[in-house]
Amino acid sequence: MHKKDKQRTADATSTVYNGNSTSLLEGRGNISSITPSNSGGANRNVTPVSSQSVTPIIPTRPAPPAPRSSDTSDPLAFFNTPVNTATTVNSSSTRHPKLTLSSSTLLPSSLQLAYQRGAQSATSAADQIETDKMEVTNIIANYAVEPLEMLHLVDRWLQQLLSEFLQQRDHFKHKLGEKWQNHELTNIKYDNHDRIRKIYGAYKELEKARDTILSTESFQELNNYLQKIDHNARDEMKEKFNILAQQYVKILQCLEFVDKETKASASDNYISDIKKNILKLKELNDKQSHTICIVGLEKAGKSTFINALLGYELLPTASERCTQIRTVLKPPLEKGDQQLFATVKFYNDQEFHLFFNKMTKKTDENSQQLQQRKDQVTQAREKLKAKFPEEHFRIGDLSDANKERMNIIKHLHDYITGELYVNIIKEIAIYTDKLPGKNYELLDVPGFDSPVREHRDAGLQAIKTADAFLFLTNGQQPSLTEPQIRLLYEIQQNHFEAMQRAFGIITKLDLCQTPTIYQEHYEKASTELIDKHFKPEHIYAACSRIQILDENSEEFHVINRKLLSFGDDLKQGFERSKDGLNKFIEFELPKTHLKQLVDLGRMRLVRHVLERLDKIKQNQLWSQNLDMTSIDEYIKQHNTENWDQVYYEYIFQPAFAKANHWHTTIVTKERAKFVDNVKQKFHDSFLDLTGEFLKHSHPIEQLMFEAHGYSKLQLNAHPTDNDVRERLSIELEKIVDQTSNILAEHFYHQYICELENILNDICPQLKDLYHTKLTLEKCIYETHALILRVCRPVIMATLRYSHLDLPVKQDAINELIYIAPTVAFNIANIPDQDGDVGILGKEISKSAELLANKSEMTTSLIKTLFK
Repeated sequence: MHKKDKQRTADATSTVYNGNSTSLLEGRGNISSITPSNSGGANRNVTPVSSQSVTPIIPTRPAPPAPRSSDTSDPLAFFNTPVNTATTVNSSSTRHPKLTLSSSTLLPSSLQLAYQRGAQSATSAADQIETDKMEVTNIIANYAVEPLEMLHLVDRWLQQLLSEFLQQRDHFKHKLGEKWQNHELTNIKYDNHDRIRKIYGAYKELEKARDTILSTESFQELNNYLQKIDHNARDEMKEKFNILAQQYVKILQCLEFVDKETKASASDNYISDIKKNILKLKELNDKQSHTICIVGLEKAGKSTFINALLGYELLPTASERCTQIRTVLKPPLEKGDQQLFATVKFYNDQEFHLFFNKMTKKTDENSQQLQQRKDQVTQAREKLKAKFPEEHFRIGDLSDANKERMNIIKHLHDYITGELYVNIIKEIAIYTDKLPGKNYELLDVPGFDSPVREHRDAGLQAIKTADAFLFLTNGQQPSLTEPQIRLLYEIQQNHFEAMQRAFGIITKLDLCQTPTIYQEHYEKASTELIDKHFKPEHIYAACSRIQILDENSEEFHVINRKLLSFGDDLKQGFERSKDGLNKFIEFELPKTHLKQLVDLGRMRLVRHVLERLDKIKQNQLWSQNLDMTSIDEYIKQHNTENWDQVYYEYIFQPAFAKANHWHTTIVTKERAKFVDNVKQKFHDSFLDLTGEFLKHSHPIEQLMFEAHGYSKLQLNAHPTDNDVRERLSIELEKIVDQTSNILAEHFYHQYICELENILNDICPQLKDLYHTKLTLEKCIYETHALILRVCRPVIMATLRYSHLDLPVKQDAINELIYIAPTVAFNIANIPDQDGDVGILGKEISKSAELLANKSEMTTSLIKTLFK
């Protein structure tokens, strides 16, 4: 008991003895604390007992006592019974004198003073424990972990993993060697091996092609097949073509690869040209519907020829150029609209504006007239927009089909001859059963002599996709003109083997006056066409006009008499041209495709194959050992020789560099992120675990009553307070251990396991190739060591010792300053949200000031921090 406490007890006793006792039974509210209040560690919330709050009680003489009670349950019964010492005890009639109180006996109110003092001490101790618990929890949550220490710890662990990995480099090479030989390392490109295999494969393919499909025997067999093929073997020829084209394309791929390896870029154009021709032939061979282009310049009789095919006059036949619109004749739709007679397809907005902006002035036209013509075109298109994108014409009444057809033809005639519609209508399709076959269509392209470039380009584009050509020339002018020769040149430039599928139709020979003139013009025109590479069997003299005339008309009889005198070539020419065209489409065309493909292989492909085989040998693209061993054995030997270089350059070093890059990023570039994560992780985890710790109350008074001791006459809260603080300190340190475990596991999984995974990228197929020797247990131990280095002194200085044990508590505070001066500085100088640094912060400042005056070596740091 402190000196002041002893003095207070003596004073109270003296007061009672003097008959001026102070009542302490009036309630504990008058006494807030009876613990000493010195500056060395007393509770700052303790208020000393005030003498003004005690009311003096003046004793009065008590009433006569009741008879002596025999009730043993009354503990004061004995004191309430008078005793007479002058008489005999056995005399029941003797009256005893009254018991008087001497100065050595306390009043009942004074007897409670010891309890009141102990109870108040217990309350103060419990309140102080709660305050210390809250303070130590906040201090540990905010300052127990030094993030830079943790960063250095994690950095050392990561360095350990990298060192282990580097030491096992040769071990990894041995384990991965077998997988390398078996090509099981999918993360590695076997570039050299693929190149050798491809060269070897290309060489073998070219050798095989030279000895089989490109051999003289093979070509001779194909030629015999083409000579003996039956007209009904159309599908068989198409299938043989597809097989041969596929083989030729494969050969071309081998040639391209060899050229790439030998850097022979000069031959690229030749191979590309061959491939383009093969693909074009294949496209033509695969077509189910074929297109026959009718080409010729003005006054060649195209319109009359088309009208003859239709059996009625659709196109105008005036001498001036009047067919303005591209016209296509198609067979009737097999499963479609049987009443459909014609379809008009319009240009879309983009196509229209392209041609519209290309409109130029005519020879006799000024700018104003051109603008007027443009306005007329725009107005005409606006009127037709409701019919976009296509307008369909049908014959509704089949019983009067001729009349309806004539009405439609009149309407279409306006479209075909109208100059305004050249840039509005893209195509007019006429469906007719007058064509010689069912699987092709005739296309009239009038744009070859158009002044608009886009029209000419559209005509040339049609030629590129055409399967055959009907080239019409005016027999009255048997010599080909320069425009005609230029047109034939453009056809040959835009279509592979164009003249193999060209038909020459000599028109207007019926206008000759005598058979002699006819014969001269016919022979002259035929010779001109043959000189331009037309096949003689594809040249016909045709009189188209008579096909659409009424047999009873005078014009029909006049022309018919001429034809009879001129001979069968002209009289039967139109029908012969139709039959020849149909035969060409049905039989000669697929036969032509196959023959052209065979000729392309024999005349061009064989030479390139032989040249590439020689280049492979001359450039020594592979070792001569391949002639004596298999490709697999050669590559296996090559792999063994190059394994060391491949392993270090393409496997180990990239994985090791990636791991080092990640490590450096974590500890340098992302250092701030690491620090924030560590602080937040520990703070949140610790506060979660201390929830129950903070809620639990400590009934010091009850614990004092329950404790067994030498005497209970005086209640002393200090031993119980000390026991509770010891248990709380142990409990809190366990919570710190649990939080440390959480942080260590976070480090282990976030950094150690992640780096281990990165290092295992050395071989994705073997994820367990590398295992670190660093265990989670070791990480936990080392993390504990760093955290407890701070937490334990904090617990000792804050919670473990009562403020009544000031010397011991002061020593604990000094040790905290010595062990973790920066933490102590933060506690003493960083206020909480209320602007208070707490009890410990204030005590640290006082202790630091005293320690700084000492001459020890550590005091220089303390002076620097706390000055």
